Amino acid sequence: MMSVPSRVVIDELRELIVAAAPDPAQAAPVRTCGADEPLDGIIPFSSVIVLGTVIAVEDHYGITVRRPDLARVLEGGVTLSRLATMVDELRR
Repeated sequence: MMSVPSRVVIDELRELIVAAAPDPAQAAPVRTCGADEPLDGIIPFSSVIVLGTVIAVEDHYGITVRRPDLARVLEGGVTLSRLATMVDELRR
């Protein structure tokens, strides 16, 4: 069961996703979307953006995101809340 994500992590993820996007202007709506809103509906959350986000998360938080961790986040659609929960859990 996933825990409640940190608001600070959600806000940091917003900026990491925009910075990781090939076109930051296209990813800018992530800055104001709901934390539980599927990111695929906001921006084209392609594998390029997912990979860039994972690398940015690993660098920023000093954690390693493994395939099972990412698979769990991707299942059912990526949201900021799901990403933040993953970060919080991997930092423990």
